[in-house]
Amino acid sequence: MTRTATMPVWEVMSPSPIPVRPDTTLAELLDLFEVHDVNAFPVIEAGGVLVGLVTKLDVLRLLRPDRSLELPEFASVAGRRVSEVMRTGVVTVEPSDPAAVAADLMVETGLRSLPVVDRGSGDPVLQGMLSRGDVLRGLRVETAAGRRKPGDRAGETV
Repeated sequence: MTRTATMPVWEVMSPSPIPVRPDTTLAELLDLFEVHDVNAFPVIEAGGVLVGLVTKLDVLRLLRPDRSLELPEFASVAGRRVSEVMRTGVVTVEPSDPAAVAADLMVETGLRSLPVVDRGSGDPVLQGMLSRGDVLRGLRVETAAGRRKPGDRAGETV
């Protein structure tokens, strides 16, 4: 028996992501990456409007050694701003989108996380972040729900 994947993103997303601002320095960003176990931070402006996404990969690009294996001076990188390295034109989902649609976007784009935005006001206002792990948990719950037999207690699978 198959089930239609209908669980909305809002049921599995992280509703309180830690955003950064475009003027956040890379030194501050590196500290945030060390403290928080995330792959990306949404970049927001006033009113929570999403303007980009900055990932560990974006920062790694700046820290790569040159052809002679010389590393850049940390001071030359540390003062740079998130706005210089962030991704714009970010792929996003909305809270009411099915988690399965988000999974498909992640597979097709290779993205590890997606910002969840509300576009009701016209601007994409950050509502949460959705990771691969969040989507897997949601799809597992839906799959497990489809395996229950009549009379089984909720939450138990066979």
